[in-house]
Amino acid sequence: MESARNSPVTSINGSKVVTVEDFKLSICKNLILNSTEPISIPKADVLIYTTEDGSKVALRPSGTEPKIKFYISVNTPLSNAAAFIATEKTLDAKIEAIIQDMNLIK
Repeated sequence: MESARNSPVTSINGSKVVTVEDFKLSICKNLILNSTEPISIPKADVLIYTTEDGSKVALRPSGTEPKIKFYISVNTPLSNAAAFIATEKTLDAKIEAIIQDMNLIK
């Protein structure tokens, strides 16, 4: 976590990281504007990277094992209900690409 906190990634799957929310330090760093804002939320050892395309990757240490857990959130517009399956496949592929880009193991 300290490495991710001290040297945050600057892009994820080809999309620039815009902000890094650090719940332990109660700050949100904007990497594009090179600015920092306080966040008012209870302290926790959690980092959330948000990219230009709206993807989010959250990191937190496991409470029971010596590992870091990653939570990935992606989005894309859904034009209509008939496009649901194709859109879901697109989102699944995006998650897989992020896993590969960040060298994560499922």
